[in-house]
Amino acid sequence: SKTGVITNGDDSDDTSGSIDHWVQYFDLSAQQYYYFHKETNTTTWTRPEIVRGVVLLGLTRTGSEYVLEEFKGDEDTASNDAEDDASDEASVDEIESEQVTSTSAVEIPSNFDPQPILNQYKNTLWRWNHPYRIPERTEIWGGIDTPVFWHIPSSGATTVEEIFEHCYHMVIAGTTGSNNDGKIVLKRNITEHLSVYTLEDGAHYLNINLRTPQGINLARTAGLGQSGVADVILTRYIFNAADLFRDTGHTGRCFTFVRHPVDRILSKFHTLKRDKAPEVNDISLDAYAKSEMAESNWMTRMLINATEDDVLTSSHYQAAKEIFGRKCLVGLMDRFEESMGRFSKFFRFESTHSINTHSKGETANFAEERRQCAHKLASTGVNRHKYAKISPDSEAWKELEKKNKYDIELYEYARAIYYQQAVVYEDLL
Repeated sequence: SKTGVITNGDDSDDTSGSIDHWVQYFDLSAQQYYYFHKETNTTTWTRPEIVRGVVLLGLTRTGSEYVLEEFKGDEDTASNDAEDDASDEASVDEIESEQVTSTSAVEIPSNFDPQPILNQYKNTLWRWNHPYRIPERTEIWGGIDTPVFWHIPSSGATTVEEIFEHCYHMVIAGTTGSNNDGKIVLKRNITEHLSVYTLEDGAHYLNINLRTPQGINLARTAGLGQSGVADVILTRYIFNAADLFRDTGHTGRCFTFVRHPVDRILSKFHTLKRDKAPEVNDISLDAYAKSEMAESNWMTRMLINATEDDVLTSSHYQAAKEIFGRKCLVGLMDRFEESMGRFSKFFRFESTHSINTHSKGETANFAEERRQCAHKLASTGVNRHKYAKISPDSEAWKELEKKNKYDIELYEYARAIYYQQAVVYEDLL
């Protein structure tokens, strides 16, 4: 059947022609996988070798097939994500100006070779079309997945974090809470280096702030990737977050909200104006758009670990697109509540009960209470402000559009795969 066939983000359908099709099934009595060869109508306990012309298919709960693994030659840098890991390197500090600097060992040469960048994500972030590996199934999957929220600026992250804090009562690794969360009232030492702080308002945060290169390195050294302590990791630096899982046997699962890049930059400009930031005090929107303060292809650069000084080409964009298309579950800002519901369903956020995520006010109907809380926050939002829209024909829009050519293409691609990914939520759960 071709119903519900999904690919690895490249919009290809390789389930026709002279292809060997193997379908993976799980035997409940034997508690292991077996494999059905469609062309010969035979089964085996031995996993087929993925060579040229071989496609391994998985089955959703409704019986739809999806591509679990396929051969794409040497360029398929993530052809076998069934085994996964972590490590980490220092990267960019999260500063208010949101400028990108890189301290990673992987640099962007003038004759760009994407392979080292693609290898960074291999076996560290699992593909979006694989089932979510939960701790209760470790004996089957061989590892667990940790949700990694890629925080794209001005794209709903404040609301998302608020939902994680006060609706799902999750242990969050990424920040150490906001000023409104109050003081630390409880500290739980989980390992020698990892602790969970409970703040006055009930929020739970890891003791390591991952918004700095030093914090990311510290989290790596402390073993965050394999610890299972965090219910979710929040970071702007997805390239470096992948390193948290290298050589651990576990993986991260990227998910994010996207927004049109020009709208994001306009939002930042108006936020700076509202906060009376001195750098924009006497500057117009047109002047801001032409200045170096206005970001240029932020998403593309972060995915491939490029700096603002690197001149991007279509090769850089193609590498970023491949990473994003294979590794990230997409949410849309203009479909925020629907997207948040998808994420909650996939990651089982409404039933998350980690080391200390029981809220004092929760009852036996905690799942419904969490759902209603998330619904309310998703519909009203946090830190949302209205500002005047500008025409795509305006000088500022055209200038920002020119500066963010690749991010706009990546955004349009993300919108397309958002609808493709619907199959995951409908069938894999």
